[in-house]
Amino acid sequence: MSDVHVSFGARAALKGLNLSLGQGEIFALLGRNGSGKTTLMRALTGQIRVTSGEVRVFAKDPGREAQPRRLMSLVPQDIALYPRLTVRENLEVMGGMAGLSRHEIPQRVEQAMAVTRVENRQHDLIEHLSGGYKRRANIAAALLTQPKLLLLDEPTVGVDVEARLALHQTLRDLREGGTSILLTTHDLDEARALSDRVGILASGRLAETGPIGEILRRMFGDSREIVVGLSREPTEPMEAILKELGLAPTANPLAWNSWSAEVGSLGRLETALEQHGIDIHEIRLREPGLEQVLTRIEGDQG
Repeated sequence: MSDVHVSFGARAALKGLNLSLGQGEIFALLGRNGSGKTTLMRALTGQIRVTSGEVRVFAKDPGREAQPRRLMSLVPQDIALYPRLTVRENLEVMGGMAGLSRHEIPQRVEQAMAVTRVENRQHDLIEHLSGGYKRRANIAAALLTQPKLLLLDEPTVGVDVEARLALHQTLRDLREGGTSILLTTHDLDEARALSDRVGILASGRLAETGPIGEILRRMFGDSREIVVGLSREPTEPMEAILKELGLAPTANPLAWNSWSAEVGSLGRLETALEQHGIDIHEIRLREPGLEQVLTRIEGDQG
């Protein structure tokens, strides 16, 4: 994508967006709802025409040519499978719908199930599967055409930790095989664990891009968030003391925070709070999360 603008009437959804993705790379897009993630995906798959700029997938325009669309697959957030069919039956049907020949389908189905590790559930109805297995089967359907580019919208939303780790390993295996992967997520920890690079979308612009560790160091340096959990809601005098100690209120009345680059400040703060008779439930250091990143970006843009 090069200097891509997309507008819907008077509303600008993407504003001068530039994005490149290498072979065998996992790139994670992060941003609030409405930041432009879905619009970007639709532009890449040729579902919408850009207002200006250039979209090229494997050197072709997916909005005008079928070839690049045949080289990619989109895995939507919603499960796009038939609940009353088994995993195998779904994949066989999907293979036919994708234009595979009767001779190709059995082998492609076996390969897709092997990569996503759903062979042991191939005869189970989709409606009887856990959320994690449904998502793996959803990805298997997208792999039937052996895409070179895989697009995933929130691939691990609503699944437990074990299923999330299994999905992550599936995506890493695909990357090792040379598949390029673009995924959207609201989970900064997931992006850190899985992606080679991230892009942070804010108001239709790619505000930051690069390895997540580099972005966080650039934005926050060595600072970490100190979170103080109180045992009870503070009175006005207690709030005054908390503010004097450099803490700020959050949306949760029992949680106050500050930022510091000194690990030793945690102990000093805890001692000061105890001396003032403030009951503490917990006090801990926390890495910057997506909300902190977006708030910082939005503040810089404002």
